[in-house]
Amino acid sequence: MNPSLRGRAVLLLLAVCAGTLAACGKKGPPLPPLARVPNPPGNPQAVRLGDEVYVSFGVPSANVSGQTPADVDAIDVFAFTGLAAPEGPDAIRAAVQIGTYAVQPVLPPPPPPPEGVAAPPPPQLPPGFVQGATAVVRETLTPETLVPTPVAARPGVGPTADTTENDASRTVSGPVLAPSGMAPMKRFYFLVARGPRGRVSTPSPAVSVPLQDASAPPTDLRLEYTEASMTLRWTPAADARVAPAAPDPSLLAVKPLQPPPPPTLYQVFEATPEGAPQPDQYTLTVPAGLAPKPLAGSEVTAPGPIRFGVERCFVVRAVDTIAGVATMGGASEPGCVTPVDTFPPAPPQRLAAIAGVDVINLIWEPNSEADLAGYLVLRGAAPGDTLQALTATPIRETTYRDQSVRAGERYVYAVVAVDTATPQNVSGQSNRVEEASRPPQ
Repeated sequence: MNPSLRGRAVLLLLAVCAGTLAACGKKGPPLPPLARVPNPPGNPQAVRLGDEVYVSFGVPSANVSGQTPADVDAIDVFAFTGLAAPEGPDAIRAAVQIGTYAVQPVLPPPPPPPEGVAAPPPPQLPPGFVQGATAVVRETLTPETLVPTPVAARPGVGPTADTTENDASRTVSGPVLAPSGMAPMKRFYFLVARGPRGRVSTPSPAVSVPLQDASAPPTDLRLEYTEASMTLRWTPAADARVAPAAPDPSLLAVKPLQPPPPPTLYQVFEATPEGAPQPDQYTLTVPAGLAPKPLAGSEVTAPGPIRFGVERCFVVRAVDTIAGVATMGGASEPGCVTPVDTFPPAPPQRLAAIAGVDVINLIWEPNSEADLAGYLVLRGAAPGDTLQALTATPIRETTYRDQSVRAGERYVYAVVAVDTATPQNVSGQSNRVEEASRPPQ
């Protein structure tokens, strides 16, 4: 090869290599920023109490990427009535949005104030759910909610803003309605977390309650109390489920096609007194019964001490198992009572008398009642047919010196206990003692 051509080829090769190396050192186009999409609401649960459904869930506190706090402005709640929940990415499109609830923003910690300056009060946040907390929403069932939700896709409803095209051609995957009689109708609930710029989480798992009614409320709620406890009794409704009777051994055994439903149980709730403040939509809680689990039978003892003079009201709900789910019926008529303290203390014990010169000393064992106000000392001339109070007001001590005695005369004594009720309750008399003071030497 001509030396001149060989040199030009080497220069060209070096230029290509240099360009290649230069290209390797350049940065590529910037990657798109990570979408700040919140996690879906967690651990949803639904409980039906009569015509009200309470749906509880965890408010997300992080994004899908793990960033905290979550970029969430609101929680959207959707409901669907049918025999089975819609499935697939279009599940929310088949449901009806029944509520939107704000989520409070998480503010960064304020800078420390200058030395000697008090920290300013925290800013007042708008009403809303708190990230990371358990929240509760409530839906009242109406005749409209009992009608199966149409399954055709509805334009403009869904978790993302870019899914409005070709809505007419979309269908909901999975079984939604089944032939009548195969399963009870249910009300399904989904939740999504919505952030700024239209970013929406994936739907939460569906939770449901059966729409078949439980047994009618019990009747004739009666409240009885003693000094220590309160007992509630009621009469089950005529349609309450009962355990099947034992089979007659003299008859041929017949095996039913389906096992009978479990008997009706009951749950008792303390009713909110009339005029008491009601929770708002962001402080709502699921009503809690008096017992951890529904009760068999028609009697229960209310927990807690008796508070005299304070009205307490209760309602009872029937609890039936429908489609494998414990479903509560409507509330009974409230039963209310204001306990009145008509319970006297126990009579004082072991009263003893010790004679002295111109004095008779009394001593007895103390009572243990929490509402004890004190003791009244009674005295009468022997044989003590009638005793009169020596103390005009109750005394707290368990001793008494009677210095109003006359030498040589015999007296009969007894002690009674009184409490702090209005009017005061007086115990029965203690044991009686008889004594006479000694004359001076």
